[in-house]
This record gives sequence, structure tokens and C-alpha cells, in this order.
Amino acid sequence: MFNAYEFFNRINGVNPEARLDAGQPDIPVREDIIEETIESLRRGETGYTSTEGMAELRERIAEIEGVSADEVIVGPGAKILIAAEIAAAKRVAVISPHWNAYSLISRQFGKEVNVIKTSLEDGWTPRVEEIDAELLILNYPNNPTGRVLAESELRSILEAAEERGIKVLSDEVYAELSFKQFTPARELYDNVVTVKSFSKLYSMTGFRLGYAISERDEIRRIQRFIESTVTCVPPFIQRAGLKALELREELSKEVREVYRRRVRMALKILRGLDFLEPEGGFYIFLRVPMDSVIFAERLLSRGVAVFPGVAFGDYPNFIRISLSGRGLERGLRVIREELECALESRATEGWEGSSRGVSAEGLR
Repeated sequence: MFNAYEFFNRINGVNPEARLDAGQPDIPVREDIIEETIESLRRGETGYTSTEGMAELRERIAEIEGVSADEVIVGPGAKILIAAEIAAAKRVAVISPHWNAYSLISRQFGKEVNVIKTSLEDGWTPRVEEIDAELLILNYPNNPTGRVLAESELRSILEAAEERGIKVLSDEVYAELSFKQFTPARELYDNVVTVKSFSKLYSMTGFRLGYAISERDEIRRIQRFIESTVTCVPPFIQRAGLKALELREELSKEVREVYRRRVRMALKILRGLDFLEPEGGFYIFLRVPMDSVIFAERLLSRGVAVFPGVAFGDYPNFIRISLSGRGLERGLRVIREELECALESRATEGWEGSSRGVSAEGLR
């Protein structure tokens, strides 16, 4: 089985010129956030804090999200909050292609996983009749496809979940980076746990800071999970989060526009190839005419790092391109060159690219 983390470590060892592999934003953390972190440390805020998070931070999150503070819990990254939900479920459903941590965590806890596979041909649209689980994980804007569900599509899924008594975990870490209207799942369904992170919009990946929103009893259950595992988030990290939220409106516009421009550039360079135009986030899930691990190795030999599609489910003929790393333009041009070369050598085998979804009109 392909291990994305081992492949990532190998990429780090090679240190290629173009890093289009990880979801690691290359936009620097704002200096205001760094300064607030340092000042918090100087004030001696280095001890334990309450498990649910500092009241000031939870109240600010609650104000932004339109909920009460006791419906918010802060955690050391979004992953531990996702793990808390998976640990409590007997059977988990994930819509694929998907972030592989969902499957890794599920296997770690010995959970049965129902993978709902989607396809490029169907616009990465999930079939609601295939949902069979106690916990359904949604991730939109989606990693790796960039798909954002329309409200009608989301409503259909949530209605199916309600009929079957399924709890929904909505991983919305890319929500502020949506290029179209984004509808939070909790606005349409009560039995939802929403998870967000400071990693993508604020580039605070190494700070390990996230939060969950749900009804009070669910938040208390997550709190018990954190108490028994990671205890709390360091206070200086939470102070950094508070400062980040002060910049939220400004950064949402600036950072989203940065990724819009990068998507436009990618659409221009990759025009005519087979992928869905990203509707949010900073990834492109591109079909390639050969085994994706072999193709990724081929790119790596030319100094370009991407992730093979098998890191996101049963997609051996796709690669994920991250638009958040260094050497983006050169990397995209090398990808096109290598793909065209592969297409020429495989022309007799009947694979054909298409121009599905590559118009840049929707981003102007």
C-alpha cells in the first residue's frame, strides 16, 4: 500500500526545485502573528490551559461562526478533532478521492470504512444512495479535486444522512478559500460536527491549531477525548490564533486572490488536459496516461514533486498538484511536457485527454 508520508519524507530528502506536493502554503505567516506568539512567550504564557481552549479565543471563534462559545472547542490541529469523531463511530464513510488521514485514522482505531468513490466523468459528484455509515465525512472544498458542492447537492446528501440517522463530520479547512458560494453543512443539518484549521488561510501549519463546532454535548465528548490524549493547546499558540482572527477578513480576500491567480496560471499552462477546474482550495487532480507513482517518480527525477493519486484512494491514473509551493510555473510546464511525452508513447493504447473543466471564465 502506498504511504504518502514516506513519499513525502523521500521528497524532503531529494529537495526538488519545484515543490507541488504537500498542502503547505508558501505564503509567509503574517509578522503580526509571529510577534504575538513571541510576546505571549515573553509574558510567561507557557503552561497548561483549559482543555476546551481559552475563553477569549472560543468567544471570538463563536462570534465569527455565529454560534455560542460552549459550542466551540479548540484543538492542536484539525486532525485530532477528526480523530475524536472517528474514534466514537463504528462505521465511517468517506467520499473519495479523499485526504488519506481519514482512512489512516480509521484503521488506527479499527473502524470499518465505506469508501464512496466518485469520478472525473461525473464531476466528482457523490451518489447519496451509497452512503452507509454511522459517521459520514465531508470535505469541501475538496482535497484533492478542488470541488465545491452546490447547496442543492449538499442538501441532498444531508437529507440522506438525516433519513438514516448518520452524523456528519464536515472538514471545512479550505472553506475560506472557496472561489464560489460555499454553504456550511451545519446551516442545513443539525447533526453536524464542523472542523476548521488555521493551517491553510493563515499558513500556520506548524502552529497546530484548529477548532470544532457542534452542539454542547458533542463538544463535551470531544473535550473528554482531548483530555485523555493531548491535554490542551499551548497558550502562546492560542494567542497567535487570536491575532490571526483579527486579520481574518483582510487575509481571506488577499490569500484567496493569490490562489485564484495561481489557478488561472495553471489553467493556461495545463489547458486541454484532463481535470476539473478547481472551485476552491489550491489543488488540481490531473489524469495521467500511466501509473501515477511511476509518473510522480519521473517528475521527481526532473526536480518536480507531486503526489500520486493513489494517496487519495483508488486513483492510480491521477496526480495531485499543489499550487501552494515553490517553483510553481516551472513545475507546471515540466508536468505538461512529461504528460505530452507519455501521451505520445501511449497513443496507440487508446487514452485520450480532454478539455473538461479547464475554461478560466469562472475565475475572472
